[in-house]
Amino acid sequence: MMRVSLSGARGLMLISTLLLSTTAFAAPDATKIANSVVASLQAKGGTKASFDSAAANGDDVVITNLKISNEGSEATVPSVVIASPVERTPGGFTAKSIAFDAGKVVDGDQTISWKTGISNDAIVPDPSEMHSTAKITPFSHFEIAGISVVNKSAPDPVTVDSVTFDLGNVIDGAPNDGKLAISGINVPGSVLKSAGQGASTLTDLGYDSLLLNIGVDGGYDSAKNALTINGITVDGKDIGKLAIGGTFGGLPREKLQNADQLKELAPTATLEVASIRYDDAGLTNRLLDMQAKQLGAKREDLVAMVPGFLPLAFSQVNITDEAFKTQVSDAVSAFLKDPKSLSIKFAPTAPVLLMDVSKAAMVNPNGVISLLGVGVSANN
Repeated sequence: MMRVSLSGARGLMLISTLLLSTTAFAAPDATKIANSVVASLQAKGGTKASFDSAAANGDDVVITNLKISNEGSEATVPSVVIASPVERTPGGFTAKSIAFDAGKVVDGDQTISWKTGISNDAIVPDPSEMHSTAKITPFSHFEIAGISVVNKSAPDPVTVDSVTFDLGNVIDGAPNDGKLAISGINVPGSVLKSAGQGASTLTDLGYDSLLLNIGVDGGYDSAKNALTINGITVDGKDIGKLAIGGTFGGLPREKLQNADQLKELAPTATLEVASIRYDDAGLTNRLLDMQAKQLGAKREDLVAMVPGFLPLAFSQVNITDEAFKTQVSDAVSAFLKDPKSLSIKFAPTAPVLLMDVSKAAMVNPNGVISLLGVGVSANN
């Protein structure tokens, strides 16, 4: 019988430890990882990228002074920290995260800078995979925070608290759900006053700054070739919130994500259901007060007058559907008297080809209303 001595077992453990420390736990090839970043950035042409140095720091790679230039603009990130990169086939790498803090982009008279940037569960693909049909989820969460936009012609910077982008519901390597949030967009009053007529109107309405949040939330159903927009929202402080949603069919993924094939979607794209909703947070009252002042009228008289202009508007677009006209008039009247919400819903009895909608609109606007199942309501 063969016996293994204690010293022999210790020897095996020592050899195993040495093997593990020099293979599985070997420091990443920092230069190779950095070159992969450059190759990915330059894959589509027109973009140039470079870095000063790359070094391993434990399991991480630190790239110093990454520069990216394209058509006169230049981005600089003093330090890019790639956490636990792992090389992949056919090329590129995966990483627990990629941090790119304190960067800036200079484009002509405009400079965009940020305090922190992070991409979690990151994939930096091989240049051969940089095409629209590649099934890759580049990150699970992407965020840039503390953004400042400075323009030489503007008196003060426009700031943004954060921009986040989340991808989920990954099937066969490709994400099917996406959520974008742009939070805390702050446009100072000084910028509004120096901008065009549309922006200066806001100051006339009594806004000394503009604070917005923007969101886009949607998902794709590969089995149905359908895109659902859970919400495209624009929410302004003391202004109101506009929300748009809907489901659209007949959209094969390979065409939807290829800019060269988007025009091929026209014959197949359908509307299944959609909605537009505005929740007022002060804008309507300010508009009514301003218009009443300009006309030298009382606000309540103006509220009573506006619905009277609707018949003219209907005649201009050849709408004769009396039930629909009454529905719109009632909704507008209710909203102006007590501005809370105004909604438009599209609920066709069956999915409608968008091409058919445009054709019907040119021939018979009343038919479009019936075709799309349009409904208008207020304060619900």
